[in-house]
Amino acid sequence: MNANIGMVSPVAATISSYDSAGKPNYGTGKVIAEAVSAQLNWERADGRFYGDDVQLDSDNGVLGYTIDFEPTGLTDDARGYILGETAQTGEYSVTDAASPDVGFGYVRVMRTTGTSGVVTSYEGWWFYKLKFGVSSEETRTKERNVEWRTPTLNGVGAGVTLTAGGALNFAVHKTFTTKSDAIAYVKGKANIS
Repeated sequence: MNANIGMVSPVAATISSYDSAGKPNYGTGKVIAEAVSAQLNWERADGRFYGDDVQLDSDNGVLGYTIDFEPTGLTDDARGYILGETAQTGEYSVTDAASPDVGFGYVRVMRTTGTSGVVTSYEGWWFYKLKFGVSSEETRTKERNVEWRTPTLNGVGAGVTLTAGGALNFAVHKTFTTKSDAIAYVKGKANIS
């Protein structure tokens, strides 16, 4: 068994520039909010090569990805940072400008069956480049039974090259035995001290 049982510490950092190889440089990042959920969908090639009426080979390489991330909510500051809403005299404007490119990370809490029984581990995930947007937000009156509503951020990811002539990279992850080490890992990726 290696099952996901939780998610913590969602962080993001805007991309400030790229080096000569195409590797992104990040500004000082932010913890976005507490995490509710994230759904990652990899987009893969489906190229199949046939000969003599049979499939001889296939290509299923990663082309991109999407992440639907649900935080516990977004402050004005967080919306401005991750969605690009601009602050003007205490107000935040939603404009036709594209959201900024950001790196995004979080920690997946895992339960694994090992030689000494079931143990908890922590996977730090970092996605090199994506743009977030909010497609819809629901607001309703408070009724007898409170229903908690939070926005879902829809992220579209792209690959980056980390070294000259290198492969296209989309994400990186690392497993830790402690939550604090995993959180430090994603915060380090986002330049959060």
